[in-house]
Amino acid sequence: MTVTLTHEGLHIAGQTIPVYAGTVHYWRLERALWPQILDQVKQLGFQMVETYIPWAIHETSPGHYDWGSEDDRKDVEGFIKLCEERSLWLIVRPGPLINAELTDFGFPEWVLLDPAVQAHTAVGSIHYDAAWGLHPPHQFPVPSYASEAFYAYSAGWFDAICPIIARHLAPNGCIVAVQSDNETCYLFHEQTYATDYSPDSLKLYRLFLEERYHQIETLNAAYHTTYADFTEIEGPRDCQVNTRKDLPWHLDWVAYKEYQITWSVARFARMLREREIVGVPIFHDVAFQQRTPLDVARMEAHHDIDWVGMNLYRNKEGYASAVRQTRFLVGSTQLPFVPEFGCGIWSHHPLTPMPNDQELITLATLMHGLKALNLYMLVERDRWQGSAITRHGMLRPEYADFYQRLTHFLHSYQFWRFARDRQVLVLRNYDLGRYTAMTSTLNYAHADLYGLPPELFTTDVDLDLRWDATTEADEHRTDTWFGTLLHTLQAHSMDYDLADTHITSQQLAQYPLVLLQATDFMDINDQRHILAYIESGGTVVVGPGLPYTDPTLTQTGILNQFLDAPGVANIGAGRLIWAETAELPDLVGDLVPEPAFRSADPSIDLAVMCDDEQILLFAANPTDSTCATTLQFNGSYTLRAAWQNTETLQGHDSVALTLPPYSVHIWEALHD
Repeated sequence: MTVTLTHEGLHIAGQTIPVYAGTVHYWRLERALWPQILDQVKQLGFQMVETYIPWAIHETSPGHYDWGSEDDRKDVEGFIKLCEERSLWLIVRPGPLINAELTDFGFPEWVLLDPAVQAHTAVGSIHYDAAWGLHPPHQFPVPSYASEAFYAYSAGWFDAICPIIARHLAPNGCIVAVQSDNETCYLFHEQTYATDYSPDSLKLYRLFLEERYHQIETLNAAYHTTYADFTEIEGPRDCQVNTRKDLPWHLDWVAYKEYQITWSVARFARMLREREIVGVPIFHDVAFQQRTPLDVARMEAHHDIDWVGMNLYRNKEGYASAVRQTRFLVGSTQLPFVPEFGCGIWSHHPLTPMPNDQELITLATLMHGLKALNLYMLVERDRWQGSAITRHGMLRPEYADFYQRLTHFLHSYQFWRFARDRQVLVLRNYDLGRYTAMTSTLNYAHADLYGLPPELFTTDVDLDLRWDATTEADEHRTDTWFGTLLHTLQAHSMDYDLADTHITSQQLAQYPLVLLQATDFMDINDQRHILAYIESGGTVVVGPGLPYTDPTLTQTGILNQFLDAPGVANIGAGRLIWAETAELPDLVGDLVPEPAFRSADPSIDLAVMCDDEQILLFAANPTDSTCATTLQFNGSYTLRAAWQNTETLQGHDSVALTLPPYSVHIWEALHD
């Protein structure tokens, strides 16, 4: 591959290029202003830009393409050449799905109106049950990502756009990465039983089952059924779990929904490569989902998909969720990437991020390990507000000031070379998310927008479990094992990464200590994976339960062969520790090494970033009040200011620290 992905960025022609990009939507801007706008991007310190290439914008009627001859704003190749003239690298996202607050999400209307393309809901008449998207400016039928008609239309679009992209691939051209589709997840109909019951999807579902079971007799034994052939099987259209024997059918539908998403993203990636998009990474962006129907770790591990990122839009009040998402990307992917990092917000969003929002959230994600980001939208356009560069090519000073300081900081320190010195990985049990999805109900499209109480979306299923899987899966609770664990780590300034049990062996091996969320059940292969990690020398703390079955509640005898009650088992070169919730604070305090820097006030968030020669210390106050605290460490340190408004400090064992509300301070830590 001419452009290769590394843990620091993109390796091109012998040098590492960090992925710090900004979005410019060429077709939404006056053609004459493109040069000025790109010059302003460079003025802010960016060396890379990103753009969608929208299908419906260019194919104005079936088979008729406008590449700028009719509307000069559509001269995409002219835009690419301007980037090359300015030595700007370029990331392109040709869809077929765009979103970008475009009408019909950038699909040509005639494609969506073809009944053979449309996804189907679990409800409706036998003749018409298309799934509809409730997106401004009007509703539209959403496509089935299993529809062969949909892929045939998409192939025509790729036939038209890929030759243009291929002519400008790095290193001779400026294009360094290409996205396969966009936020693939049933166009936000991600509830388990909301869609897709279209004929092509059910055909793919049956092929999935055949790959899984090979023989119909094997499936019948698992399902307690008497099917003569895989073609007879229908997917569940709501939660109908009454006893344990109903689990395999429902869990397979949940797993199929994950399979279909990865299958479609990989198929689009192959279609791009078949059209000479080679030598650069092909990536995908997840909207926000960290559990089923998205399986980030397994998607990135797929041989047709090089790289997976996750989009992030937060105001300052969303600090905690932004940090948690960053920890997840760091723990789950090879180059933690936010393809859409909110730089402003869409016009119908209720709260526009102010400059201090953008500074807090951007620095917060960088301090917790984010290595690549694309600021969406760096340049303003219709249906957007809060960008640093106006659609007229002028800097908006109150926003632009931060990004000029940011790029100066990133490049002067070569920040892409820094990494957090973390020793701990927190693992979610992926199967808990599947359990919650399986037991959901009222799966109508966009039911989450109706303001209904969440209790209406769940069913009361009694499977005689020892631990409450639904409660433990709720990550908003602070009284669970998982919630207690995160609170303990925060209270002691202990840094950690976050992933789920589908993590690869290579990533798992980076951590000497793993804290594993578990109840009665866990996938049998994931249990074996954890056991192999322990045998090779790792320590695993598990709780509140120790899994003794697989998700169908069939006994496994893998992890539970070593312990039948909370305690410690030495296995190979490592240890398995089963700890109940009440034990966690003391146990974590004993196992996790004391961090080099600690805050007396646990509300202050600390992170240490290191390269071969330097240490950068970050301190964030994510609260709405000024915080006066003590920063504790061993020995004498000079903390030299590395960020505007950060004061240089010096002390032995501790220094007094005052942080304004919603602020991040950065120092070079020099050991005296």
